[in-house]
Order: sequence, then structure tokens, then C-alpha cells
Amino acid sequence: MTHLLPDDLLPIFNQHYEKGWKLMQEVVILEGKASSKPSFWQRWQGRRAVSQFKKCLRLVPSHWPTHWGLGKVHQGLGEHALVLASFEEAFRLQPQNPDVVREASIAAMNAGQPVLAVQYSAAALALSPNDAGLMCNHAINLLVTGNDSDAAMLIATAVNLAPEDRINKHAFQLIKEVTSGLKKRPTWQTIK
Repeated sequence: MTHLLPDDLLPIFNQHYEKGWKLMQEVVILEGKASSKPSFWQRWQGRRAVSQFKKCLRLVPSHWPTHWGLGKVHQGLGEHALVLASFEEAFRLQPQNPDVVREASIAAMNAGQPVLAVQYSAAALALSPNDAGLMCNHAINLLVTGNDSDAAMLIATAVNLAPEDRINKHAFQLIKEVTSGLKKRPTWQTIK
């Protein structure tokens, strides 16, 4: 997607975008790493990142990477409805990117919409059908919504594709225990 800005506005956009990305490093959740509750400093930096990204979107409303960055900041701040809105917009603008759809799926689950999470994780898997991480995400979403047999088949495939992946192994064990009645089914509130 091409974003046409007049030459005089391009440096302004880039300045806000780069500043937003730099500021978001204080609060963003990447590779599952985040503090349980952001500190005052992290929240302040996150708010500044949001401000920079919003300035970008005033210039180029259809810039999906800015929506993605905004979603990551809101995710780090624990603002689930805003996370979902940001990733849904990024997905609307960039529907062929499995990472964007994965984030929308995670955001939907965290926002209390597990059925929507399943729809997004299925869409992500359709884009990248041999991605063990996407299989695991979809399997967990299926488990939460009660589709145990599909969840079990999918996580078994994910473990076969990536046998050393600890997240897949943990998900496999969880699905096995839930389907055998040893553990209670997780809900969207407890799966985080």
C-alpha cells in the first residue's frame, strides 16, 4: 500500500513515527515479555508513544504499521478494548499479514471475545498453514470455546512441527488434561 504525502509532510510523519517506536519500547509486549503492571515511567512513555502515533494517523490514517504499533502500546498498558480496535484496523488495512491477524486474535481473547479470537486465529492459520505458533494459538482458542477435538488435533500437529517449542508442549499438556477431565477448561479470563 502506498501512502502519498506531500514532500514537506514526509519528514514530519517520519519524526513522529520514529519517536513513537522509540518511546513504545518502554511498555511494549514483544515475545511475551512484559511486566505484570507497567510502572509510572512506562505508562508515561506509553502515553507519549500513543500521542506520536496519533499524530502519524492524522497525516496517514491508512498506515497499518502505525495502527500495529498503537496496538502494541495499548497492549503494554493493559487497555484491551483499545488493543483490539488498533489490531482490527491494522488487519482491515493489511489482511494478508499473519502477524497482524495473530495480534488481533490475542487482542480479541484478552478483550473477552473468544469467538472472535477463533475467527482471527483461523484467518491467521489460513495465511500461514504450516506455522506451529499459529496452530498453537488457534488450538488454545478452540479449547477455550469448547472445540476440544479440533484443538487436540491441531496442537498435536504443532508439536510434531516444532517438538522443542516449550509453548507448544505446554499447550499440548493443557489440552490433554482438559480433554481428559483432569483440569478445568480455561476461560478467556484465565488463559492469559
